Amino acid sequence: MIDVELMELPLGEIRPAGWLERQLKIQAKGLTGRLEEVWKDVGPDSGWLGGSGENWERGPYYCDGLIPLAYLLEDEKLKGKAAKWISWTLESQNEEGFFGPRDNDDWWPRMVMLKVLKNYFEYTKDQRVVHFMTRYFMYQLQNIDSREFAIWENTRSVENIYVILWLYSITGEGFLIDLAKRFFEKSMNWSNYFENFKYTKPTGEYLDWEKFMKATGGKGLEGLYEYEERTNSTTYSKLFQETHVVNVVMGVKYPALRYLLYGEKNQLKIVKEGIKKLIDYHGTSNGMVTGDEHLNGNDPSRGTELCAVVEYMFSLEILFRVFNDTEFADILEKIAYNALPATIDKELLTHQYDQQVNQIMCSHAKRNWYNNLDDSNLFGLEPNFGCCTANMHQGWPKFVKNLCYKSDDGGLVFGVYGPCKIETSVAGQTILIREVTDYPFDDKIEILIDNNADFEIPLHFRIPGWATKSEVTLNGSAFDPENNEGYLTIKRLWNRGDRVELVFRSRVRTSKWFKNSLSVEKGPLLFALRLDEKWNTTNKDGEFPEYEVYTTSPWNYALKVDLKNPEKSFSFIKRTQQLSEQPFDQNLVPVLIEADAAKVEEWSWERNSAGTLPESPVRPEGPLEKVCLIPYGAARLRIAQFPYFEE
Repeated sequence: MIDVELMELPLGEIRPAGWLERQLKIQAKGLTGRLEEVWKDVGPDSGWLGGSGENWERGPYYCDGLIPLAYLLEDEKLKGKAAKWISWTLESQNEEGFFGPRDNDDWWPRMVMLKVLKNYFEYTKDQRVVHFMTRYFMYQLQNIDSREFAIWENTRSVENIYVILWLYSITGEGFLIDLAKRFFEKSMNWSNYFENFKYTKPTGEYLDWEKFMKATGGKGLEGLYEYEERTNSTTYSKLFQETHVVNVVMGVKYPALRYLLYGEKNQLKIVKEGIKKLIDYHGTSNGMVTGDEHLNGNDPSRGTELCAVVEYMFSLEILFRVFNDTEFADILEKIAYNALPATIDKELLTHQYDQQVNQIMCSHAKRNWYNNLDDSNLFGLEPNFGCCTANMHQGWPKFVKNLCYKSDDGGLVFGVYGPCKIETSVAGQTILIREVTDYPFDDKIEILIDNNADFEIPLHFRIPGWATKSEVTLNGSAFDPENNEGYLTIKRLWNRGDRVELVFRSRVRTSKWFKNSLSVEKGPLLFALRLDEKWNTTNKDGEFPEYEVYTTSPWNYALKVDLKNPEKSFSFIKRTQQLSEQPFDQNLVPVLIEADAAKVEEWSWERNSAGTLPESPVRPEGPLEKVCLIPYGAARLRIAQFPYFEE
């Protein structure tokens, strides 16, 4: 069974516009555009360019963001960078169908490179890719039964299955279904994992990292296989795989792929309940689950790895497309417009390995991470470990690629919102549409029809889960569209110049989290306490920036809230009618919220982080003060989960 309600548009048929285009251009000038020159792991000596350097996941990870960014922007310089990676990879295939660096036979990094080639094919229609993948998948089918899957092959096979099913949709080759089934049979069953979720506490309660390191002779994963052979035990391996945050968020897409192949209708329920369990036990208010490197509970001072952010976004994009359930789009927007920009500097040159929802300093110091290093929340080129340096680039480009889908009724579905231009073909006719908006900083979205010829198709617009009211006008007049299963639908004969204006009204609202803490939200945006930031360069050679970030601003506030009518507790202010070049700059934010607050003196810092939240409601003794809350994505230092008090 390969049947979906929504079909993705090939790379390039949705292009960024407005502030999203500027964001991608900043990325092109930033780390994505410069990485090959400043980081040897994706430099000319990369094993994925035929060199003797790093030959595992970093080249493919980098290309997974570089290729869509290059083609979405039609940036010739970036396309030139991309071309050499694609050419070497396609030319590396041997007679058996295997490809990539010869001194590394791990299937995991090749799973990533398959996704790269998929996106490349969608834009270029280079038929070499179809032939290449067909041969490689034949090779996998011939070897999968005799192959013993390593950790990443076992837990991340969903990436391989995803591309197998995509190729099947193009070629219809029956052996691809056989191969997909063998992967499902041989690798970790994430649907069972979510149905029977057992990691309800931080990973340290299940896997003592010090004991793990001691057992493996201080080698960690490198010594794990030797330990398991010696002891005939897979306990450590199982715990490691099942709590690793990136594995978990990649595994979230497993039920969708299983539904595609087997048609098991319970898979939607399984994944929705699985996500709820993750949030209940490890969730924070920015939409993410903690994982510094492994699941680590609900405390907002725990870390979340940047790789987990971009991989969870990709999983949600697939979940939404396959199941057409708007809840996944709500989560996707929340992560994209909050967690993603918050962990990268405003110039997109440096990033953190771990972000904290309550983050009062970024420094080289010990924190309550599960097993990450002391530099994990610095802003730099390669804090803690280089996977995020390579993998962060896919977040924004893939988000843009998934702003719109084709529907099974011959129409278009606007599932997540952002400024873009769409040029696609429906029933043999070219459709030109512009989405003009400052969303998520504004509630208004304009859909402009640019076609020369008339066309008649339905347009479906998602109603966000937080919207209190939806208002629609068509060519300036109030219009009452069909309201069906989370969508507003308009079907008519569209003419050039037609304009639909959508307004999704939203109130300032609150949500409850760890220790009954409170977060403040409006629309898809989470708001955080604005703290003055002092960025100190820590690297001495000056080759590439690395920063610690400190503040002298007080941060230990409790918010005064009327829980019966929380909207009255806050003043929402739109500061400007025109977005800045970078709306995620704390000094140039377009919107903010003012609130009454008082300091909680007993809440202080612990182990270089905001200390454990006091249970709310609290009784602060200090005087009332006005505090400023700004969009979370613009606050690199912040408090976003607050204690609160009432009158």
